[in-house]
Amino acid sequence: MYMSAPRIERLEKLVQAIQTEFQHDKAIYEDTLKKLSVKELVAKGLVWYPLRINETGYTVGEYPFLTIEIAEDKLVPHQFKSGSIIRLFQNLDGNIHSNSVRASIYLISSYQMKIILEDDYFPDWYQDGKIGVAADFDEKSYKEMCRALAEVEKASPPHPIAALRDKFYGLKTTTPIQSISFIPKNTSLNPSQIFAIENILGTEDFLIIHGPPGTGKTTTLVEGIYQLTKKESQILVCSPSNSATDLLVEKLAGIGLKTLRVGNISRVNEDILSQTLDAKIDASLEMVEIKKLRKKADEYRKMANKYKRQFGPDEREQRRLLLHEAKEIHKHIRWIEDYLVKKILEESQVICTTLVGCQQHYLKDLKFKTLVIDEVSQALEPATWIPILKAEKVILAGDPFQLPPTIKSQEAERQGLATTLMDIGFQIKNRVFLLDTQYRMKEEIIGFSNLVFYENKLKAAANTEEHYFQIQDKRYPSLVFIDTAGCGFNEKRNEHSESLYNPEETKLLFDYLSQRLLELKYQYDHISVGVIAPYKEQVEYMKSYDREFSQLKLSYDIDISTIDSFQGQERDIICISLVRSNDEGNIGFLKDYRRINVALTRARKMLIVIGDSATLSQDNFYNQWLDYCHAHNAYKSAWEFMEEL
Repeated sequence: MYMSAPRIERLEKLVQAIQTEFQHDKAIYEDTLKKLSVKELVAKGLVWYPLRINETGYTVGEYPFLTIEIAEDKLVPHQFKSGSIIRLFQNLDGNIHSNSVRASIYLISSYQMKIILEDDYFPDWYQDGKIGVAADFDEKSYKEMCRALAEVEKASPPHPIAALRDKFYGLKTTTPIQSISFIPKNTSLNPSQIFAIENILGTEDFLIIHGPPGTGKTTTLVEGIYQLTKKESQILVCSPSNSATDLLVEKLAGIGLKTLRVGNISRVNEDILSQTLDAKIDASLEMVEIKKLRKKADEYRKMANKYKRQFGPDEREQRRLLLHEAKEIHKHIRWIEDYLVKKILEESQVICTTLVGCQQHYLKDLKFKTLVIDEVSQALEPATWIPILKAEKVILAGDPFQLPPTIKSQEAERQGLATTLMDIGFQIKNRVFLLDTQYRMKEEIIGFSNLVFYENKLKAAANTEEHYFQIQDKRYPSLVFIDTAGCGFNEKRNEHSESLYNPEETKLLFDYLSQRLLELKYQYDHISVGVIAPYKEQVEYMKSYDREFSQLKLSYDIDISTIDSFQGQERDIICISLVRSNDEGNIGFLKDYRRINVALTRARKMLIVIGDSATLSQDNFYNQWLDYCHAHNAYKSAWEFMEEL
């Protein structure tokens, strides 16, 4: 007889916290999308309207898809991303719910998105014009998280999840790791990476790869997964975001592993598309037969739709028979596809998807020896348990000192939802393996983060000594802090968005950046630049201001965005506008130091930060930053550059 599952207070609190977050998130949705007009929703970035249809067809599983496009002059900053749950609607009376169907975004690029409908058929009205897409409330993710928590809570031995749960929560001791040596495929691995992989191969329950910025976390994971495939027939790889999942797909396929990407994607490059389930089925010999059957089914549906308005009993019966025949053909197509999917799954060495995506129909009943989860620090703990239910051992990777998961309810945060499984596992010191060599930035750039977040355990690789700009005998500084204190560059608030921006700070930053780039352009053919701000309103203002020196942008690769969108990325030059400047010393969510750490660790050769020390110095973290800048001769007064520029 097996012991019953122990009562675990943490799990009980998580159930309450995720329900609190669910209710709060749903209330936000109902207060916005259900009350505002289409025009107001477009302005808020929650609707694309009007749209043009470029392509239609059917995906694996015979779900209808549309590729839709919005005119460039109608596009405003929006909140859509790959994987978002949306509603395709026809705007007849200003109500997005009168004629609408649910869908998800499979892929989104600048002005286009490919969406997959949840229904078996296209709606009758989809070609009648006046169509748009609106953000919809995603209940599925919450249901999957609640289901996972319930299963974890009730699990008893010998179910593998019971042992993993008890070890994570300290109810059972972890099994000693017998590290296993290996012959690296990648011969440039450093000792900390090799040591981490030896333990990945040796652990029987779980371990954590702690990968600070630029330390080669992805490189380590890819090598670790490659070595695991020598021992195991199939590995499950997950991440909370489509973009992080796609990066792993690209790297794993790039070293020759048979990689399958299941679910929505964020990258349009061929390396990713060719690894998707749809692409692999399209490349099969059976696709010729599937296309013939789809064409026939479409003909039957078109014939049936001729009877959709005024018709008698005979026409009604004819329409029923035609639709029935189309449905039977779709059943046959699904039978062929199910056979193909099973074959493709069996042939894949690595299956990659998101945390919630691992519950897709084709993966639902699969079990794995090893699960690898990347960027786990950005994942809610209930979401992390979803794929863990499929595995016997788990490799978690990430950095708890960078972006945390997004939580909308302060009450849910107080109830413990902000604590991730990475945070919990981090307390078990013999299960944490630090990657200690960073290859991205010079010592001056990483130094502050190393001091504050990483206990000075990081060391710069030899290659970073070459990461600087130089013209003749003049070497440009790697770190610059421009202090606007006393300049009167006060922050402003957008009364509609309630977000903050700083016009004068923007002008000075771009003037300074322009001057540096003009000096460097004769020496360097290509310089990538990232301009970052913690406030969305400042990002939009900077994008608007950016158009005034578009000639400069034509010469350089300049991206302007929020901190979150730069997670996992790097640029030659990073500029950070801190925005806050007020007499009260109020810095708002600049207190989210982990987000600031992300911004501070994106630059390869030059980091430029601009802010008001009089406002920032009210906080100890920024006082430390100011001291660091003074100690490294990086502190500059804005007055110097106002005179120079």
